Amino acid sequence: MKMCDVLIIGGGPSGAIAGASLAQKGFSVEIIEKLDFPRFVIGESLLPHCNAILAKNNLLDTIIKQEYMFKPGAIFENEQKKYERYDFRFNIGEEYNTSFQVKREEFDDTLIKGAKSFGATIHHGVEVIGYNQNENIITAKNREGEEEQYRAKFVLDASGYGRVLPQLLDLEVPSELKPRKAIFTRIENDIRAEGELVGYITIFIHGDNDAWIWVIPFADGTTSVGVVCEDEYYDNMNLTTEAFWDYIIYNDVNAKERFKNAKKLQEVVKIDGYSSNVKTMHGKGFALAGNATEFLDPVFSSGVTLALVSGDMAADLIARELNGEKVDWQTEYQDEMMIGVDVFREFVLAWYDGRLHEIFFSQNKKEMFTRSISSILSGYVWNKKNVFVENSKEKIDLLIKMINAETD
Repeated sequence: MKMCDVLIIGGGPSGAIAGASLAQKGFSVEIIEKLDFPRFVIGESLLPHCNAILAKNNLLDTIIKQEYMFKPGAIFENEQKKYERYDFRFNIGEEYNTSFQVKREEFDDTLIKGAKSFGATIHHGVEVIGYNQNENIITAKNREGEEEQYRAKFVLDASGYGRVLPQLLDLEVPSELKPRKAIFTRIENDIRAEGELVGYITIFIHGDNDAWIWVIPFADGTTSVGVVCEDEYYDNMNLTTEAFWDYIIYNDVNAKERFKNAKKLQEVVKIDGYSSNVKTMHGKGFALAGNATEFLDPVFSSGVTLALVSGDMAADLIARELNGEKVDWQTEYQDEMMIGVDVFREFVLAWYDGRLHEIFFSQNKKEMFTRSISSILSGYVWNKKNVFVENSKEKIDLLIKMINAETD
């Protein structure tokens, strides 16, 4: 049986940042990862708040050296040619105001190697199959079928969509968000904007908000292109996954022009039912981080931000607890994380019910609100100086009333 201070399940951004943090604090860290790296995964558009967490854990310079596509903001455009550009630099004074478009197989590999360089031990090709919470013992199996046990002082589940402990401990609950699908691939030869606009993520709203299309440009000239829609919309098309992607892309007013010369570089992939939730983010001797807690929706690229913030926050609290301090995991971790999650959730809900479209494409927004929204879209969803962080729904609804009053 191997002994360690902290056992981390999952080597994605959440697990890697926690491992890097704890190893730099002098703790023995074992990271168990089911897959070999590099491995393909979506979530390729980072937010500026990610840079703050990377810098705090001495990994930002390493990421900068990879020369990823510079990302200064986000563009939203519908089929009526209404257009809105949010420049992350036009915010309410946040610490970082740009970020990167990354191929996650490269980004995640760089992060886990960073954690290893700080002293964390990484085990690839190892799957967790059991957890004894009373003894804090993890049972794992490698690809040869051999079992091994790890006794840890603390276990952090950063297993992402694998959601290891939520399944083993019966913590999963349905998401309040409607079931949706993401259908995506990578292409080459798209027609890109010129100048600084080349690095923006672009969101095309398809039809009457029937679906939306993400367009994420990479530094090597390739582009990630995905379609997101409700299950019912996809099912009613009665098309194969690739045929559905083709239909949406080449019947969309904006996308068909941008991708008229495009060539697919890989199979079109579909992910179902990605939204998730849990009963609790913590328990005796363990905590959940990243997508192992709650995943909302890809529309505002919140996934990696929430993963990095939760991994970093959990690592700080684990360190304090292992050093003998009393930690209130409910107030200091779950409640704190939920501040940001709730803001993102309300913006997701407002996106799909059309309220955000009304705000984005209005010509009557005050500069203060534009800056505040830019900060939200930058991932700074814990900054209570931002008008939208507390009582997000009420603030969004109030802004719409103000916009409509001025229009009338």
